[in-house]
Amino acid sequence: MASIKKPVMVIAGLTFLAMFNQTFIVPSLKEVIIDRYDSTAAMASLFVTVEMVAYMIFGVVWGAVSDKRGERRIFIVIGFFGSALLYYTMSLAPDVTTLLALRFVQGALTVMAWSLLMTLALDIAHAKRYGAVMGTVGTGLALGIGFGAPIGGLVGDLGPLYPLYAASALFILAGALALMFLEDSPIKNKPESIATALKFVARDRRVLPPFMFGFAERFSAGYLVFLLPLYLAYEFGAEPSVRGMYLAAFLLPFALLQYPFGKLSDRRGRIPMLIVGGFAYAVMIGLLGYVGQAGMAILMATSGAVAAMLLPASLGLLGDLTPKGEHATYMGGFNALGSLGFAVAPPLAMLLAEWGGYPAALAIGGAIIGLTVLGSVPLLRGPRGQVREVTR
Repeated sequence: MASIKKPVMVIAGLTFLAMFNQTFIVPSLKEVIIDRYDSTAAMASLFVTVEMVAYMIFGVVWGAVSDKRGERRIFIVIGFFGSALLYYTMSLAPDVTTLLALRFVQGALTVMAWSLLMTLALDIAHAKRYGAVMGTVGTGLALGIGFGAPIGGLVGDLGPLYPLYAASALFILAGALALMFLEDSPIKNKPESIATALKFVARDRRVLPPFMFGFAERFSAGYLVFLLPLYLAYEFGAEPSVRGMYLAAFLLPFALLQYPFGKLSDRRGRIPMLIVGGFAYAVMIGLLGYVGQAGMAILMATSGAVAAMLLPASLGLLGDLTPKGEHATYMGGFNALGSLGFAVAPPLAMLLAEWGGYPAALAIGGAIIGLTVLGSVPLLRGPRGQVREVTR
């Protein structure tokens, strides 16, 4: 354990920086895009969407390339330094079309870094500790997402381009730290080719459940981050600071409980936690619009705690099912499905809120999560119909 504790903490710290930058610029989208280029809110939303599209496309591609070469560190370093260059270049973009093209390339490089960081954590973890290790990395991920937006908003107050400069500087820092402190774990069983690795992922039905949970978890994150502040503002007249407190009520337990729940999944099994936690989480999200402000605060905290069950358990299950030399390709698939969930959630939430109101939109969002969990259950059943862990 001691031999992997320091590398895992380094990976968690670098994951924090990568995810911190993912939300860092969001509070300043109006100034960076709409005001700067005399553009529209639709173009501002595309700034988020094109990055998610790059994640979906390149997460699996870089994973297959990394598996074939048997290396992670060099790709992580290139991803961080490349992202730094692209963020700075975005500050020089002459028009919004160029900005969005640069954003797509930046997304392709950024996912190279953070997806392979998560892969490296699986590489160095003992098979019986996948949950605890991925819970530690998940804590860095959640804290980065949670702190990126508020701190990015403060930096944005200094000027419209300062978030781009700061993001570039943070990625330079991350690249330097990765260069100094990361080490590859030896990979013995490499795939024959990149195409072979991609075919394995596409045909391997065993990994559909963790992929589906990855989709559900990030779908819910995108759904809540977009819809809940609007609901609080328009239905209850909540100020921005109050809206932020509700999101913090979710994010803090989500971040802080990932390690203990990951460790619990190592000891007690991942499947019961995923099924029970998944259905409970779906119900909690669906009820958010029907319990009033006080009840909503309680539900946000409890749903954040339950969500902390799902990410390390699903990543641990992915590690259980994935061939040792192909972690990166499978992790790329997991993150591609997660990015898809995060990308489709805000527009769907907006359409449903306009159609049926905020409570109905939250209920339907919970139902989508519940149906995703339900769809995963048959894929986790043994020949006698008993829920079980799938072993290699």
